[in-house]
Amino acid sequence: MTDLKLKQLLKVKGVELDLPVSTLEDKKLLGELTGKSKYKGFSGVYMFIHKNSGQKYVGSSNLLRRRMDYYFKQDFPLTGKFLPLLHQEGLKAFKLIIFKLDSDVFSHQDSLILEQYHLLNKEFNLNTLRVVNAGSSKGDFVYIYDLTCSTLYYLAKSKIELKRVLKIHPETVKNYIDSKMPYLNKFLLLSFPIPTALISNISTEELLKIMDKQRQDTYKLGTRRSICVELEIKEGNSFLSDWGDILKFNSLTSCVEYLKQLGFTIKRDTLTKYIQDEKVFDNFLCKYSEITLPEDFKQVGLIIDEYKKLNKDSSALENNINKKNKGILVNNNTISKEFDSIMDTVRYFENIEINLDRKTLNSRLKDGKLYKGYYFSYK
Repeated sequence: MTDLKLKQLLKVKGVELDLPVSTLEDKKLLGELTGKSKYKGFSGVYMFIHKNSGQKYVGSSNLLRRRMDYYFKQDFPLTGKFLPLLHQEGLKAFKLIIFKLDSDVFSHQDSLILEQYHLLNKEFNLNTLRVVNAGSSKGDFVYIYDLTCSTLYYLAKSKIELKRVLKIHPETVKNYIDSKMPYLNKFLLLSFPIPTALISNISTEELLKIMDKQRQDTYKLGTRRSICVELEIKEGNSFLSDWGDILKFNSLTSCVEYLKQLGFTIKRDTLTKYIQDEKVFDNFLCKYSEITLPEDFKQVGLIIDEYKKLNKDSSALENNINKKNKGILVNNNTISKEFDSIMDTVRYFENIEINLDRKTLNSRLKDGKLYKGYYFSYK
């Protein structure tokens, strides 16, 4: 993704609709923005804004008409923050803004880029996920940054895309992504976005030229096809007596083979993890060779650790922190009740003679499915 592409996307003007769509004029406008059929239509980004509180939700779709029908007919599970609120207060409590993307200028995938841009804004506090869901068929996003995580060079929607566009093999991505190893000594490959990073203004073609030049340089150094490592023999090592010595290998595989000859079996992936974590194993310490690393390698590792921790903590806060004591929302066609905990919810249903145990309640909270006429969600 280039800076020019993002600038083009940000120029797309949103059209506001008051909900529910009831007048002939608004229905015609909705059709122009989303398409008249749920099977053929337009791609784009949409925002729901709560009129009273100003809370916002952003989403995208390659078939806007079908997505709008999903919300308008309220045929959805009551999960997350936005859907229970929409079910409880109805469409009239929201206004809708639609950003229709011109198919002659943009692809379906560009709607995901625009959605991700807005998700980095904390104003969209009704979204529970801060990374776009590209669907299982789209693969996993890969972000390519500079060594300080301050510049985003490219956002790929899958490993296959990286191979096709930037000639980075999927196995190479697997080895480098979220690791402490800079790719081609110039780039970091991460599976999560860095909100503070700026988008580079160089084109994809220019980026490929830079990478090809680095590949040539690393080939001359002998580090293109393999990663040179060093194995330090720590005090107390029972396999070798030359404590303090450092053995050098031209690849991880050759190091693994050497250890195997000593009677120590270790997988290549395990050794990579030990290197990334700087972990001593059986009084061996393996690390990347100095000729492989840039001068600021330690700082690079600290940057990755910091953002990985922030990303992990954010996910934990979103999904796992003390859910047993979180408030529960219970809805059906006639009532909407709030409870302080799972046990309070279970006791309420006992009092109205409906059998609801903790296991069943947890399952319905996860999948959002209807249970004996009721929907359940976290507050």
